[in-house]
Amino acid sequence: MTSVRDFGARGDGKTDDAQAIQHAIQKGDGNLHFPRGDYLISRSIQIPLQMHGRLSIDGAIGTARILMNGAGPALNLIGSHRRTAEPTHFMDEQWRRERMPIVQGLEIVGQHAQADGIRVEGVMQPTLHQLLIRKCRHGIHLNNRDRNVLISDCHIYDNSGIGVFLDAVNLHQINIHGNHISYCKQGGLKIVASEIRNIQICSNDIEYNYDAKLEGCADVCFDCRDGTVREGTLVGNTVQARESPGGANVRFLGAKDHPNAIGLFTISGNLIGSQARALDLHACRAVVITGNSIYSGYRHAIWAENSEHLVIGANTIDHNPEYRGNSTDQIVIRNCRNVSMTGLILQHSRAANDPVTSSIEMRGCQNMNIVGVQILGARVRGIALENCQVVRIADSTIRGTVDDKTYRAALTVDGQCSQVMVVNNFLGRGSDGAFELPRERGTAAGNVMLGGPTGA
Repeated sequence: MTSVRDFGARGDGKTDDAQAIQHAIQKGDGNLHFPRGDYLISRSIQIPLQMHGRLSIDGAIGTARILMNGAGPALNLIGSHRRTAEPTHFMDEQWRRERMPIVQGLEIVGQHAQADGIRVEGVMQPTLHQLLIRKCRHGIHLNNRDRNVLISDCHIYDNSGIGVFLDAVNLHQINIHGNHISYCKQGGLKIVASEIRNIQICSNDIEYNYDAKLEGCADVCFDCRDGTVREGTLVGNTVQARESPGGANVRFLGAKDHPNAIGLFTISGNLIGSQARALDLHACRAVVITGNSIYSGYRHAIWAENSEHLVIGANTIDHNPEYRGNSTDQIVIRNCRNVSMTGLILQHSRAANDPVTSSIEMRGCQNMNIVGVQILGARVRGIALENCQVVRIADSTIRGTVDDKTYRAALTVDGQCSQVMVVNNFLGRGSDGAFELPRERGTAAGNVMLGGPTGA
């Protein structure tokens, strides 16, 4: 083990230790140790693995911290790998000198507006573990080309930019698990202009990543208007925030002319809520949303448009009784096709933030299957179909709230819809009277009307 103190680092929080640390990386034995202390640096510590060989950096189980007083990353890991993760695509020299650099047990604190925590580029198997990164711009920044990344048990907290930023990176295999990623003003986890395959985001607390003054904040954002993200999971996380203008907890942005940019993705077993939109999906394909607890979508619980092959399963959409305030929690599906919605419970028990005409709006959609859904306390209308074709609504309960005079109908089908099947449902009668489906619009059979004008 090489101590940075052996190369002149003072760790007193006043002396610029950048040169001493760089020297320790160049001349040390590869196992670099930061004893307890505050190590001030004025510039990035560059770590070209091809030159320095196998590397481990540790901060004495969290008692050491680096104070980054300059622009750029405090630590910059640089590898030379440019091909895939297939074993035959690695040169022996890369395995011998570059594989699995480990950084663990450090705190990194930004003291410059453009200071970042750690940047990783061109590296195979980088392993980042038990880090605290705060007061930086970006916490962990992946760039260029990386493979088999592990980010675990880290606290990425109170940063001005993005917590974990995948920025113009070509990356296969990344596991992000067991982290706290919170209070990062431009986003918790963000992917921009990248090519990503196999991304697993599991068991993290991703919270309050927003700025009330910024438009379009998101705790988790995949921006694939240029680039693709496929084959991944968002499982077992808490993803929550506070409402911000145009904000979302989870946002997928695909390209309208490239519907395969985001897809083959599962969102399951998460707690998601407390933003303008809980789930905001654009131009996605093959996304499964099931087993989540979704609450307080202040404007929308789920918004999906220009998407295909969506499965919206047995989620609960409700509110947290400990948090005050109104919540609209509307579901909007627009210009989508091949969508299955099953086992969902949508219960409105608070007043809406926005005037709405239905709890679930489906507009311009085809091949829609809505089965076994419960919409309770429906707002004005339970489901509104507009210009939709080949739609089945079956085995569902859709009703308003007792004494809600604004409730009109469980289901409405406009004049542009066709091939609609409504069978074997419980439908709450509203002020528009019993549900009737004109023969030219489709077929209705086996439905039971509930209650009087109030839908009681």
